[in-house]
Amino acid sequence: AAVLGVRRDGVEYLYRPDAHDPINDHAGLAAEFDLCIPDGPANVLPSGYQEAAVGEGFIKIGVGALRKPAKTYHLFMNPELLEPALTTVEWQASRAVFHQIFAGRTTPGYSYRLDAVLSLEGASVTVDWKLSNTGTRPITTRQYTHDFFRIAGRPTASGYILSFPYDIQPKGLEGGQNVAGRAVHFTGAIPRWINATVAYPASYAGPNIVALRHPEAGREIICETSDPGLRTDIHARADYISPEQFIEITLPPGGAHSWTRKYTFLED
Repeated sequence: AAVLGVRRDGVEYLYRPDAHDPINDHAGLAAEFDLCIPDGPANVLPSGYQEAAVGEGFIKIGVGALRKPAKTYHLFMNPELLEPALTTVEWQASRAVFHQIFAGRTTPGYSYRLDAVLSLEGASVTVDWKLSNTGTRPITTRQYTHDFFRIAGRPTASGYILSFPYDIQPKGLEGGQNVAGRAVHFTGAIPRWINATVAYPASYAGPNIVALRHPEAGREIICETSDPGLRTDIHARADYISPEQFIEITLPPGGAHSWTRKYTFLED
């Protein structure tokens, strides 16, 4: 249920280069389960990874089963696809209904069903997700959408403002960004990239929302997640800003969980 482009009145809101490296370049609204960074904590590895021997399978929700490598799995690796999940889609006038079933023939005890309904209504794109544990072992997973935002072709250093509904103390910002109140202002160049993190307050009970605005362009994107957050990461390069709202899902055998991500594309 990835969205590559969103245009309103001729103005594009997402980063989606026509010429790109298919391995290292990404675009649009691309969701992922269990992001694993190099040398990251072991407790964020995909379910079944620790039990699997090297060469055996572990689940990567959204993909199927990957073959466990000799080195610890992380996002820059390209492990072998051992057992693909079966994905189907029903195309309708203003929505697409995705179904994915992973039988788990190569991951004993681990199998799942993933459903995603992507719909367009007015100025909003909504993805209604549902993950069901069809196996005999519990699943814990973390999901986010890697939101590649670039409003009206404006580069990152041109005055974007990323706002939160709670007090923030980001870690990982550089000289080209500054915090004012509950917002991060992007005013300086990013030579390579930034990877910052904003903690989600344990005491916060309001909506899980972030908003990216470009005042000069007069446009704004509001991102709302129905579940409370785990954290929000900010990945940015010179061409785009990606606020990533992480959530965590734990499912016993036979359990299921539904959640929604909604994007509203506004103009002044």
